[in-house]
Amino acid sequence: MAKKKHTAQPAKSAAPSAQSAEPTRTEETSISAPNPSFLGLNNWLLAGILVAATVAVYYASLSNDFMIFDDDKAIRYNNVIKNPTLRGIFGGNNLGMYAPITWLGYALVYGLAGENAAAFHTFNLILHAGSAVAAFALLNLLQRNREISFFAALLFALHPLTVEPTCWIAGQSTLTFSFFYLLSLIAYVQWQGNQKAAFYGLSLFLFLLSILAKSAAVTLPLVLLLFDWYRNGALNWKNVLGKAPYFLASLAFGLYTFSTRAAEGHKLVVSSSAYNLLDRFFMVCHSLLFYPAKLLLPVQLSIFYPMEKQNGAWPIGYYLAPLIVAALAWLVWKYGRQTREIALGAGWYLLPLAVMLPYVSVGTFEMRSDRYVYISSIGFWFLAVWALQKLQAAPRRTILLVAAVIFGFLTHEHSKVWKNEVSVFQNCVDRYPDAALCNCNLAYGQLLNFDFENSIKHYNKTLELDKGYVEAYNGRGQAFLMTNKFKEAYADFDNAIKAGIVTPKLYLNRGKCLVILNKPTEAIPDLTESIRLEPRNPETYYFKAVAESKTGAEDEAIADYGKAIELNPKYVEALVNRGLIYAQRKNYEAAIADYTAALAADPKVVIALNNRAAAHMSLGQYDKSIEDLTRAIQLQPNYARAYDTRSRVYQLMGQPDKAAADAAKAKELMGGGK
Repeated sequence: MAKKKHTAQPAKSAAPSAQSAEPTRTEETSISAPNPSFLGLNNWLLAGILVAATVAVYYASLSNDFMIFDDDKAIRYNNVIKNPTLRGIFGGNNLGMYAPITWLGYALVYGLAGENAAAFHTFNLILHAGSAVAAFALLNLLQRNREISFFAALLFALHPLTVEPTCWIAGQSTLTFSFFYLLSLIAYVQWQGNQKAAFYGLSLFLFLLSILAKSAAVTLPLVLLLFDWYRNGALNWKNVLGKAPYFLASLAFGLYTFSTRAAEGHKLVVSSSAYNLLDRFFMVCHSLLFYPAKLLLPVQLSIFYPMEKQNGAWPIGYYLAPLIVAALAWLVWKYGRQTREIALGAGWYLLPLAVMLPYVSVGTFEMRSDRYVYISSIGFWFLAVWALQKLQAAPRRTILLVAAVIFGFLTHEHSKVWKNEVSVFQNCVDRYPDAALCNCNLAYGQLLNFDFENSIKHYNKTLELDKGYVEAYNGRGQAFLMTNKFKEAYADFDNAIKAGIVTPKLYLNRGKCLVILNKPTEAIPDLTESIRLEPRNPETYYFKAVAESKTGAEDEAIADYGKAIELNPKYVEALVNRGLIYAQRKNYEAAIADYTAALAADPKVVIALNNRAAAHMSLGQYDKSIEDLTRAIQLQPNYARAYDTRSRVYQLMGQPDKAAADAAKAKELMGGGK
C-alpha cells in the first residue's frame, strides 16, 4: 500500500498553549518569518541574557594560567605571532595544523596585551559568548519558536563540555572555527530566504575563514545540505551542485591537513596491534553514544577518556553500542521524514562530529575530547528543547531553567580544573587513577613546576601501569637529575635511549650524568651526539668541555668552552672554567679576562673573585688581589678559600700578622679549628 506523502508538522510536538504552539507550515519551511515573542523579550534582550550568563559562569576562568600542553608551542614560543607578517601567518604550520586565522587571533591578543594569560582567556570567552549568540540567531532563522532558540543556545553556552575549548587557550582554534562556521550557516539561511548572491558569497567567505581557523570545519557543506532538506523536505542535484565551491575547499584543506599532521610526526593509524577495523567500528559507535551521555549527565569530565580493552575484550557497552545506534538511526529515519526537527537535530549532532570520531589514531588525546562535540551539542540541545515542547509551559521552562543553573554551576567549578597543567592532569588522575597517560602527564606538569618528589611518584605509577611507557623514563630521569640522584637519573636516561627515543636533550642529560659520576670518557660520545642533533645549545658544549678537561684534553676543552661562550656570552660557569685552564697554563692575562667577563655577567660570583685574585697574585698585582678577596669575603663571610688566598697574598706582601689571622680563619671555616 502506497504511503501518503507527509509534510513537516512541527506543531505536532508543540504544547497546546498559545505561547508555545507553532503555526503549521507549508511544504517549504518558513525561515524568514518573524519569531513570536518569548516572555515579552526581544532578540536583543535575549542575546544580552545569553552573554551575561556566559560571562558570569566563566568569569573566574580569566585568572587561569597558560598550559604547558600546546599553549607553549602555540603562543609562548611562537615567534610568528610575536612578530607577525602575512608570510609568517599564512605560510607556516603550528602543531601540525594550518590555521592562519587562529594565528591572527593569537597575534591580535599578543599585540594588545603581550604574553598575558588573562587576555587570551578573555578572548576565548568573547568567542564562546559570540558563538552562543550566533547559535541563537541561527535557530531563530531556522524555526519560529524563540523559546527553543533561546534555551538551546543557553544550554550550549553554559554546559561543562564547553569548558575545554573555552578555558584552554590553545582551544581557541575550536572557538574560532566554530564562530565563523555558525556565521556562515546564518548567511546561508539568509540566502535561502531571499536568494541574494551577496549572502551566498558571504557564507562562502565565512566558511573559508572557518576552515582557515581549523580544518574541522570541512563538515559545513554537509550541514548546508541538511538545511536544504529541512527547508524543502527533499534534496536535488541543484542543491548538491550549489555546494561545489564548499566541497572543493573542504577536500583541499582536508587533504592538506593530513599532509601537515604527517609532516609534524603525527601518524594517522587506522589498524594496529591495539585496534583492528572491527575495534574501530565499536569505538565509533560507542563514541556516538558517549557524547550524548556526557551532555545529559556531565560528570567525570576529563581531558582524557580512556578507550581500553580488558583482557583482550571491550566492556559490554561497546558491543551493545552498534545495536543502540542502529535503533536510534531507524527511529530518526522513520520519524524524521515526517517531523523534520528530529532529523535536523540528529543531523546537526552527527555531521560536525563525523570527522572527530575515532576512525584513526592521530595522537594520544585525539580519541575523545570534550571540544569535539562543541558545534554538535547545539543540534543536540535543539532536539532536546524541541522535544520538551510537549510539556506545558510552566513545568517545561522550570526544567530548562533548572538544567541551565545546574550546568552553569558545574561549568563554573570545572573551569577551575583548567587553572594549569597540574590541576588538569590531577583531575585526570582522580577520574582515571589507572590511566598511565594521566599519571605521566601529571608527572610532567609537576616536573616543570619543580615539584620533583611528586613528579617521581607519578612517573613511578606510570611505569607500574605500563613498563613500555618510555617517555616516563625520560621525565623521571630529569626529576632524579634535579634531586641529585645521578645514578638513578643515568639509568632512566639510558632506558629511554635504548627504547628508541632520540632527542638532543636526552643525550645531553645522559652525558651530564656520566660527567657528574666521573665517567668523562663515556660521556663525550653522548655529548657529541647531542651537539650533532642540536648544534646551538651552549650547555652541551659546556659539559663536553668539562669531560674533555677531566680526560686531559685541554685544547679541546678550551675550544668547547669557547663555543659555549660564543653562544651565550654570559655563561659564567664556562668563563670561570676556561679561566682556570688558562691560569693552570700560566696564561694569567687570559684567565683574568675570563674572570672579569664572568663578574660582568654576575658581580656576586665569589669563585671568580677568588680566582682572579690568585691570577693577580701570580702577576705580582697584590693590591688588586686584596681588593678582589676582600670583596669576596664581604659577599660570603664564610668563604674559607678567600681567606686562604688572602693569607698567601699578605705573606707575599710581608704582612705576617694579617697572613696568620686569615690562615687561622680559613682553617676554622674548613673544620680544622675549634
